Amino acid sequence: MQKSRLNFRHEMFVINIMGKVNQCLLMHPWFTDLMPRHQALVRRRASLRSVAAGGFVAYRGQPSTHWIGVHQGLIKLSVYSLDGESCTLCGIPPRGWCGEGSVIKRELRKYDVVAIRNSELLMIPAEVFHTLLKESLSFSSFIINHLNERMGLFIFTLQAERLLDVNARVAQAIAQLFHPVLHPQTSMVLELSQKEIGLLTGLSRQRVNRALKNLEALKIIDISYQSVRMLDLPALRDFGLSAL
Repeated sequence: MQKSRLNFRHEMFVINIMGKVNQCLLMHPWFTDLMPRHQALVRRRASLRSVAAGGFVAYRGQPSTHWIGVHQGLIKLSVYSLDGESCTLCGIPPRGWCGEGSVIKRELRKYDVVAIRNSELLMIPAEVFHTLLKESLSFSSFIINHLNERMGLFIFTLQAERLLDVNARVAQAIAQLFHPVLHPQTSMVLELSQKEIGLLTGLSRQRVNRALKNLEALKIIDISYQSVRMLDLPALRDFGLSAL
């Protein structure tokens, strides 16, 4: 009797986890556009992973075993030097995905993936990703568009880091979390602290604080404790771009 109860509890736990994974997947248009057999494959193989703030999701130099989606939280793609210096490539908010390039090329990952805050992640195994890429036209189209937008974002980020002042760099780092293609579902109220913005920009908390106050004075954003409310998203996206 005891053994049967344990087995029942284990089965219910598995069902609950699978149900949660399915609910998470249904929030993503690329998944709902798949054929039923491909949806079933993803449901069977996808998993949820929790990573605490500051924890590594994936390491530079390791095999790229998963395509990574953010269900809750915030992660960043970064490169660290041997002496501890870091360069942040981009931040990934909820509903965003990353790692497709390394998975496609089956190469060792070229950057670290780090949780900026406590995060819950959807993990799609590389072999499932390649099956979808080979067999699903809708998924292939999604990935091509995704890669194109990512390349454009990286080019713009490099321009911003080299040519914009601190105020504009902070504005553009926040605006990137509202990318209309890569991150179309970002909430207009970002639960984002000044420390977390600093981790995205590579700037000190003090410099971020001054930049946020300047943007608030222009009525582009409204600052609250541990959050930033968008008042004028088009103005935020355009801020500082006249220098480029």
